[in-house]
Amino acid sequence: MSSTRNPGRFAGLLYLLTSIVGFFAMGYVPDKLIVSGNAAATANNISASETLFRLGIAGELLGQAGFIFVALALYDLLEASTGGRPRSW
Repeated sequence: MSSTRNPGRFAGLLYLLTSIVGFFAMGYVPDKLIVSGNAAATANNISASETLFRLGIAGELLGQAGFIFVALALYDLLEASTGGRPRSW
């Protein structure tokens, strides 16, 4: 593989990693902790699995920050395709 910079692969890899973290934080953690219609059971689950709850919060923050970097990587990718010239709509 050449050592040249490939912004498309970087953007794709960053999107994939951010999506995996987002799925964990938004899909797995709430499914394990939240009991629909029972706030007391939800509070008990959170206190029993405090580490999972904190990992869910950290995953949310990392996912949101990751998507900002995905947007910047896609901007870099698409800017290179226009040759650095601004497009007139």
